[in-house]
Amino acid sequence: MKKYILTIVVALGLTASISAQDSYYYCSGDKVLLTEHSTKVVAMAPKGNSFSLPLSKGLILTDTISDSNSLITVYELSSTVTPSRVKALVPTSTSVNLQSCYNTEDGTELIPDGYINVKLKTASDSSKLQAVASQYNCEIVEQNEFMPLWYSLRVPNTSSINPVEVANAIYETGNFESSFPSFSMDALEISYDPDVYKQWGLYNSQYEGYDINISKAWNYATGRGIKIAIVDEGIELTHKDLAANVSPLSYDAVTNSSPSKVYGDHATHCAGIAAAVRNNGLQIAGVAPDAKLMSVSINFDSSNFMKETSNALMWAWKNGADVISCSWTCPRNDLIMEAIDSAVTKGREGKGCVLVKSAGNTSGSITFPGNYKPSVLAVANMTVDGSLRYSSCYGSNMFITAPGTNILSTIRYNAIDYKSGTSMAAPHVAGVAALILERNPKLSATKVRQIMGKTAQKIGSYPYDTTKTYGTWNERYGYGLVDAYNAVINTPRY
Repeated sequence: MKKYILTIVVALGLTASISAQDSYYYCSGDKVLLTEHSTKVVAMAPKGNSFSLPLSKGLILTDTISDSNSLITVYELSSTVTPSRVKALVPTSTSVNLQSCYNTEDGTELIPDGYINVKLKTASDSSKLQAVASQYNCEIVEQNEFMPLWYSLRVPNTSSINPVEVANAIYETGNFESSFPSFSMDALEISYDPDVYKQWGLYNSQYEGYDINISKAWNYATGRGIKIAIVDEGIELTHKDLAANVSPLSYDAVTNSSPSKVYGDHATHCAGIAAAVRNNGLQIAGVAPDAKLMSVSINFDSSNFMKETSNALMWAWKNGADVISCSWTCPRNDLIMEAIDSAVTKGREGKGCVLVKSAGNTSGSITFPGNYKPSVLAVANMTVDGSLRYSSCYGSNMFITAPGTNILSTIRYNAIDYKSGTSMAAPHVAGVAALILERNPKLSATKVRQIMGKTAQKIGSYPYDTTKTYGTWNERYGYGLVDAYNAVINTPRY
């Protein structure tokens, strides 16, 4: 079941005490009615808490949702168990907040996640927010970067605090413009782009769980403000599903001039995977649909490929690329190694560019420069059922796995088509790197790699029997399947 944190923008005010009330939340001053789910309960606990309700008591664990603060578990009740009986199973000494699950009038299931969204009437009302947070022992988690009158609060992990009732009480004080509880919910409508459901790497309806878990991640980051350089055959700059995200800065390493040129479909396909425009009603969606695409063109047939490609890498980081996506190979050489070293150490004002590289499609060792050093993120090719593509390369520098087989994306002449290979896996990872950097642009490239490695999903038939810097690992899948949602919610804010 795909779930993501839904911030349903509503309204806010507060009462001195919370009394029993019908279930609802406020939206634009109106009550949106809710029905408590009679056969489900929600347990919210601090992250790392080992408490779980005893399944032998007529409970079935149906869902687990987590972020950097909380672990939320949802239980289905058998016919012999009532919610009141479940409360008796929670020791008073345990920091667990047991809540109801709700349904809207149209049947949508809403799971409270412990957060409350509050909008001030004016910036000077921050003292009122602090007072009400203190009254209900809530933590003020953050101020919205883009809408600074909005704040996120989190209720304590105690069984007596109901986030829905607290949100209503805050609104009913009349001191705030809006206050509403945050919910997790089923969110299959990940995009309004007509072909998005053919992008199994974003949402895999055939094999649940074998995708990059993007729909929930988009509630936290979309790549806004981050630049992804596609060092490849050149992006079609006017493509209808890319143009709005294309940076005005581009470069052709073959002629040492701008703008970039197009030498084939490959770069445009990689660009769409990384950052095609989302919700424009056209074609597909990219992993980081608000990131900027920098087209840095090279010619795979050039007689001076190594010099031109090293120049392309240098141009990318010197012109502000945050992430560099490379889906090509060549013989090991000092020019490209020096350019990579410069990008990953000097790029982003010394924080380093995140450099992503396709692992290769020869069924053997990772191809250069994916095998150069750990600062180059080599990416393996996963198929729709979670297995490794037979041709995907492997080795000691394998970092992570991403969807790479039968991937739908943009190609030249405003079209879309399917392609396969680690070339398609790499830009999925480049897009996730952009999401992480939007959440915290102050992170070093090393920290971005750490977040992706530690939050990857363990998949596949090969055992993760080696412990490396960021956890268990194997040479086929690296640290596992890249997980966009787990990566962004575990990104420390600045």
